[in-house]
Amino acid sequence: MHNLKNQIQELEELLDLNHGQLDTEVRAAMKLKIAELKRQADHADAANQRRIAAEALRLLSSLLSVITNVMTLLK
Repeated sequence: MHNLKNQIQELEELLDLNHGQLDTEVRAAMKLKIAELKRQADHADAANQRRIAAEALRLLSSLLSVITNVMTLLK
């Protein structure tokens, strides 16, 4: 469980570091999703922890994709 919470925390930190590159609506949606993942992680059994971790990785992938695309456009 501790690893899952760390993963979600790192995702939140990455979002905060790159918030200027994101649309307000996208940033708000990601913040809501991260908050939801945190709530779920607090009450998750082992099977749900794996599902939450996979969801956090998908969100991280989406965030990195957006950031990469914005940086490419700014070049």
